[in-house]
Amino acid sequence: MKNNCCKKSNFEGSPLQFTILSSLFLFLFASTLFSQVAYAARKGDEREIAKKCILCHEKVSPGIVNDWEKSNHAHGDITCIDCHRADPTDSDAWNHEGSYISTIVSPRDCSKCHPKEVKEFVDSKHSRAATFLRAEAGDRAKDNVLAYEIEGAEAAVVGCEKCHGNVVKVKNGKFEPGTWPNGGIGRVNPDGSRGSCTACHTRHVFSVAEARKPETCGTCHMGPDHPHIEIYLESKHGVIYSSEKEKWNFDIPGNSWDVKHFRAPTCATCHMSGIGKLEPTHDVGKRLSWVLRSPLSIKTNGWQVKREEMKEVCLSCHSDGWVEGYYFQLDNAIALYNEEYYKPVKKALDELYALGILTKKSFDEEIEYTWFEYWHHEGRRARMGAAMMGPDFAQWHGFYELAKHRLKLLNKIKKMKNKKLSHEE
Repeated sequence: MKNNCCKKSNFEGSPLQFTILSSLFLFLFASTLFSQVAYAARKGDEREIAKKCILCHEKVSPGIVNDWEKSNHAHGDITCIDCHRADPTDSDAWNHEGSYISTIVSPRDCSKCHPKEVKEFVDSKHSRAATFLRAEAGDRAKDNVLAYEIEGAEAAVVGCEKCHGNVVKVKNGKFEPGTWPNGGIGRVNPDGSRGSCTACHTRHVFSVAEARKPETCGTCHMGPDHPHIEIYLESKHGVIYSSEKEKWNFDIPGNSWDVKHFRAPTCATCHMSGIGKLEPTHDVGKRLSWVLRSPLSIKTNGWQVKREEMKEVCLSCHSDGWVEGYYFQLDNAIALYNEEYYKPVKKALDELYALGILTKKSFDEEIEYTWFEYWHHEGRRARMGAAMMGPDFAQWHGFYELAKHRLKLLNKIKKMKNKKLSHEE
């Protein structure tokens, strides 16, 4: 019996079948050729438009052109119109020198070339920063009351919203000046997308190297309530970075940037880079096992998986014993804050509200400011200092201040209760 599977195959179909297949092939070939010609023609038109953009902006805003010429976009033949082209029906579109463009290049626009990065970013807390600035409940909502009601909305516009972002509003094709300019990380754009890629990759260079340096993160992650950049620079990681950064290569592609290119991690290394077995990500919370910004520290959803991913980063330079010991110390410090500092004072303060000693209105009593700074400033510094290996922030700016103000708060609460009870008698 012959084995037909090894037999040389020949086309044995009918002439009609041959004609149909030949026609189909010619159609596909012609369609592909037409698409290529159409694409080339469109690119030719766009180049002409881009040339006009460059010639004009070299005179009126040369910094933009200078930045773009240094960018990978320019080297990759990505022009002004590729990013700024808008549909005439877009709410922020305007006819500029014969072309409809949008001033804002949103993550939706960037996703045409960077779909993976944009999806990861949209899944991150960064993309929702403007939303939870105003909307979260509980003690954290007092951030909003303090900014928009006590300090004044104008203060929030030039402060909170510059990092968190805002809702950019357009009326009659023009931006409302109270909402623009704004480059906050969680900005809500006129096209409905959330976020601003240029918060980290600033226009018009869009540098990868810039986004990898801690100074970029420190634009927002600094100050009394979340001093990440100060903690980092105090840590051994930051000391090494400060003394050696000129020697490091920050321009390596994301899936190749590894320990051979640096001797200590930056913010981006731990939270985003494809180091060890990990893939690079734009979801900056993907490796965080604790939520340390909230009044009471809580574990994140899927915290064990997230912790293992962050451990993978640590293990690129440290031993198993070092990493396990570090997390043991961190967890104990967080438990200390939760159980000894936050819960007892929160319970005592809640009694004042229940007894009607404190009104439901926020920040109309001095003690409410003390309490706010207790968890929002001192409590965060203690926990974040422990998490990022900043001993001075964990101790003197953190737990010491907590211990001092815990005593003051509890004594104040006791006096307020006794005064209330003595009046009732």
